[in-house]
Amino acid sequence: MRTNSPRKTANALSRILAVTAGVVMVSGVSAHDEDWRKLKDALPPVIGDIWRLGDPVTRGAGFDSSGVTLLAHIPLNNFSGNTASGNDCWGYTSPSGREYAIMGLEGGYGFVEITDPANPVILTTITGPSSLWHDVKVAGHYAYGVSEGGSGVQVMDLSNIDSGVVTLVRNWQAGGHSTTHNIIVDDDGTDLYLAGANIGNGGLMHLDMSDPTRPTVDGGWTQMYVHDAEVVTWQGGALDGHEIAFCAAGMNGGFTSVGLRVVDITNPANATTLATLFYPNPGYAHQVWLSSDRQYLYLNDELDEENGLVPTTTTRVIDVSDPANPVLVGTFTSGRPSIDHNLYTRDGFIFEANYRSGLRVFDASDPVHPVEIAYFDTFPNSDAAQFNGAWSVYPFFPSGTVIVSDIERGLFILDVTALDAERLIISPVGEVPTTLDPAGGAAMSVSINAFNTQLDASSVALSITDANGTRTVAGSDQGGGVFSFTFPSVACGGATFFVSADATNGQTFTLPADGSSYSASVVSSLVGVFADDFQTNQGWTVASTASDGQWQRGVPVNAGRGDPPADADGSGMCYVTDNSAANAGNSDVDNGSTTLTSPVLDLTGNVRVSYAYWLNDVAGGNLDNDAMVVELSLNGGASWTEMARYESASSSWRSGGFDIANGTANGRVRFIVSDNDPQSVVEAGLDAFTVDQIVCENPCPVDLAEPFGVLDLADIQAFVAAFASGGSAADLAEPFGVLDLNDLSAFVQGFLAGCP
Repeated sequence: MRTNSPRKTANALSRILAVTAGVVMVSGVSAHDEDWRKLKDALPPVIGDIWRLGDPVTRGAGFDSSGVTLLAHIPLNNFSGNTASGNDCWGYTSPSGREYAIMGLEGGYGFVEITDPANPVILTTITGPSSLWHDVKVAGHYAYGVSEGGSGVQVMDLSNIDSGVVTLVRNWQAGGHSTTHNIIVDDDGTDLYLAGANIGNGGLMHLDMSDPTRPTVDGGWTQMYVHDAEVVTWQGGALDGHEIAFCAAGMNGGFTSVGLRVVDITNPANATTLATLFYPNPGYAHQVWLSSDRQYLYLNDELDEENGLVPTTTTRVIDVSDPANPVLVGTFTSGRPSIDHNLYTRDGFIFEANYRSGLRVFDASDPVHPVEIAYFDTFPNSDAAQFNGAWSVYPFFPSGTVIVSDIERGLFILDVTALDAERLIISPVGEVPTTLDPAGGAAMSVSINAFNTQLDASSVALSITDANGTRTVAGSDQGGGVFSFTFPSVACGGATFFVSADATNGQTFTLPADGSSYSASVVSSLVGVFADDFQTNQGWTVASTASDGQWQRGVPVNAGRGDPPADADGSGMCYVTDNSAANAGNSDVDNGSTTLTSPVLDLTGNVRVSYAYWLNDVAGGNLDNDAMVVELSLNGGASWTEMARYESASSSWRSGGFDIANGTANGRVRFIVSDNDPQSVVEAGLDAFTVDQIVCENPCPVDLAEPFGVLDLADIQAFVAAFASGGSAADLAEPFGVLDLNDLSAFVQGFLAGCP
């Protein structure tokens, strides 16, 4: 068995002690979000020589990528000093136009010339305190570095960098400032801010730059901890000319009241909070950046993936066209489970460093629905939600070169070739239908943007597949790149659909972009089978392994431990866990689970189960390993199948439910709420439970071909073809499952009668 050497063990212990010391020094601020997590996931650096494009060793083949070319790779061991891990990166372009990468190291900062990106040259390393965290920004011809390990602000002179010389001017500490999590430069490169420092409650602190070699705190926003921010001079409207800070912030070191704060910091001595935005499924607001047109803000939450609050990498999209009234308008994802970390925007594209899934590049021509167009995975073989891999990205070099800093693998120098590719981006406008009427008539619209090619407008089509086969509906051009569709009649039993469009270069593009399809149920009406507002006991039962917090039926007492203040439907009563005013100080589920099981329900045929549910965690919005699980039995409880799992906390009632095909008269549903180790303050509720029979009646089953809504020769031909091939579209009369003269007669009668 392989074991760590005493030397490696000592080094690891030293790193832990150094980080712990840095955390202890943060006066009045809780330990930062990644501290113990990064230590828990820490891996040794990957050792190797510098690789350059054209080298005989094809190291670039070891990294999964699309639309990105690896130009060079500098493993950490090629820098001098303490290179046990990497962290942040930034860039600098000198007055001569030469380009330089700045790579954060555990022991300081490495400076690399990348003017010829395939032939990088390491210039020097500036030593800093030993820490897993370093952050660096550039203003004028100085680079400013901060660290969780201390040393205040490290001021580094870049004026002679073209001669290969970078000089540490001083480690500047004033007013008790020592440790900092992030440093921010505003959009015009003249003002600097500290975030997560050991002063000012960890808030956003402004640096007086009248002497650029002695940046000194002269005020700031200190209401709460700020993890990172973007600060810009706003243009237009009532805030024209104001310095506006968009802050990823929260109380208690960022762990509670998690969200976005918008601050007017024009006068650092009198900063004003303009707006607060909370969003669903919060873990830890980590970093924000504005869209290229500054109408939208993208927010990375660093703990929602690891805590199971979201299934895949999730970045929030916030409308900040009015900074005093931000509105959450959507999310986007790479579809992988990894954690999103730092992102930046340029020319309508989003460059996002997502730890174990590396660099992800999104086309944000539709800023509410960014589409992934390229990636370079710096961490092979795993996209797990862990703290390894790509830390940050810098896409702002005039040449277009992009750099990525990786915790274990160092500096990557990349060419994102996909930015110049010919493509169409298809995005939904509004909601995508999830339920269709068999009679047709549902509406859907998409927007299509063309890059380096042109759209063939005649090719835009909706393809829908149901029991009658696949049909296409041509898009109606609404102008401005928007196309609309009206769904045709749909066979009962469900349908799938997608949108496609051709570019004039011959390529076909689709929505969804990954080539999959949307799914929809087909429903003409719902007929009530069972309803329970819990005003009376209709036979629900409770079983628990928890020591406290069992399901109880009653009027919510609103004990203040994450309880619902009232029931969901206004009738008065509901089921809630630990509904006790006397036990208000400890009113939640503890040490196990509690299960609420329905009476036997008639779920015959196709039915829809709907309910309102409450799931909250008053301790901070995270549910750790806890959840509300909904299970279904079709044999009276002899066996169970999971139908839904809710893992995100919210201080509001939410809607849930699921459809059942081919159910039985011996059905049951149960709701299991757990509070396991590590524990949360879990409160749950259930109300407005209904079972409805799904009715699907197609009013015109003989309308089998385009143009839909018109019966003509095409429908006759479609029926004949279906009848000859044994297709279900021709099965119009009893006995169903058999095609005979009864089906032919039904078609003739329906055709002559016409569609309603």
